[in-house]
Amino acid sequence: MLTRSPDDTVTREPRRGRVAADEPEHGTFGPVRTVLVIARTITSTARLLDALRFFRDDFRVDLVFTVNDTSPHSGGALELLREARAERIVPWSAVHDLPYALAISASENIDFAELDLTRPVVVLPHGIGFNKHVHDPKTGGTRLAGLPPEYALRSGKVLLTLAHESQHRQLAAVRPEVAGNTAVVGDPTFDQLRASLPLRDRFRRELDLRGRRLVLLNSTWGEESALGRSRELARRLCAELPADEYRVALAMHPNIWSRYGDLRVRTWFADALDAGLLLLPPDGGWQAALVAAHQVVGDHGSVSLYAACLGKPLLLASVGAESVPGTPVAALADTAEHLDVTGDLREQLDGSWRTHAPARFAELPGQVFAHLGEATGVLREVLYRLLELPVPAGEPPLLQPATPRPYRREPASFEVFTECTGPGRIAVRRYPAAVRRADAPVRESAVQRHLAVREDEPRLLRHQSAAVLVREGTCADEAAALTWTDQARAEFPGARVWLAAHPNGMTAAVRNGRTMRLSAPGADPMLVASAAHAIVLNGLTSGDFTISCGAEEFRLTATER
Repeated sequence: MLTRSPDDTVTREPRRGRVAADEPEHGTFGPVRTVLVIARTITSTARLLDALRFFRDDFRVDLVFTVNDTSPHSGGALELLREARAERIVPWSAVHDLPYALAISASENIDFAELDLTRPVVVLPHGIGFNKHVHDPKTGGTRLAGLPPEYALRSGKVLLTLAHESQHRQLAAVRPEVAGNTAVVGDPTFDQLRASLPLRDRFRRELDLRGRRLVLLNSTWGEESALGRSRELARRLCAELPADEYRVALAMHPNIWSRYGDLRVRTWFADALDAGLLLLPPDGGWQAALVAAHQVVGDHGSVSLYAACLGKPLLLASVGAESVPGTPVAALADTAEHLDVTGDLREQLDGSWRTHAPARFAELPGQVFAHLGEATGVLREVLYRLLELPVPAGEPPLLQPATPRPYRREPASFEVFTECTGPGRIAVRRYPAAVRRADAPVRESAVQRHLAVREDEPRLLRHQSAAVLVREGTCADEAAALTWTDQARAEFPGARVWLAAHPNGMTAAVRNGRTMRLSAPGADPMLVASAAHAIVLNGLTSGDFTISCGAEEFRLTATER
């Protein structure tokens, strides 16, 4: 129902049964202000869910959620809210009549015309700054990503939060209407990342690195992104980096996931997943993975800029023409090292690792972020000022990133290179067979090469090609292990070594009829089996051996049975 106020401006009455935003609600807790949380895409929804920490432990503030699903990338936003157990989700068509005191969004593309622009709307960033020109379907041209429409800014009620004063100057040059509609608050996400660096080892344990170097590949979306220009880059990294020395993680912009869907994405990256790729889901985990990363490969997306500001060794695989000149991302493209995606990836990563100077980007954070270390408190003050409430007592809620929960599988087969490096010493280097190509260049040309396959390898034909076959799981005792090796020898006669573990060690059958007892407490049976293959192939007999593989070194005792 419409009524007219004394000055003849049109206002709307709250819906019947609802309480106005500035009136206390009857009930147990009685909140006095309502915040409307406007989701639109997975990216913006994840940022909004993170922003809810600004209202934690404050019974004065109620939360209502809605989805403005007008984007091709809106798929998954509602599901993300439901997974977070958001109970009060109202249709977008009803938001105009909701009695909220403040609306927050992490997208500049929401339909502001459907909101009551007599009440404040805060637009939070879902990346760093305004670094990209994107397609504008309304005009057919391009627009500056992150900048709300003119009519919204003219209302005087849309507040754009900025990471640095330079962003205000950039926007004012493009759209003068931003004057008076911005607040420089810094970047709470960067503060969170930087404060989490001392916890890097915790996240590395969560990702099960075990001494391996974590390479984080990140890609924004679109044809000019790292994966848009080199879709095989994740597979190639897994193929060219030794599996016991490196671990590869992939963080993709959520728009990729919403455009293609979870099943198609996991299908396209199935080989890389079989090779041990850590595929981070679209709704989180990249923050912890970035903290844990030893090296980063990226493009002109925000994650690369965060990586540089954190002092990480960085290689840019792509810089798109959509980057805005004069922005920090464009400057980063001029100063960072670039990856030749057609060249030797391991050689370039190792070179970047050796020559990296931690102080290379030391001045960058101050050029990109204001209020370093204080952004959470500054932004909270802005939100509560608009709510017309005192800021809660206590320190601002700067929280640890969520524990990463990537899609992951352990490799079930390896292309293995072994070498006797001295008396009783064997070096082993392994590459995931799932991503190796027959014509792949071989760096270890002077050493012996074989295929090791675990019994649970999903590709059935690989067992027939194996030189080493390993029982998955532990046999009840040595007799059961011998039974399995006899069966495996009959079923897969092309192998040279068949190995099964049992509570007292491991038993290996050899093609020439020998049977060996192997003892290496705590060692991976697949690795022990490849070492046994080297012992047999080099005509060695019983004894003690030192096996080295990546950061691991262990003693292996082999005896004839």
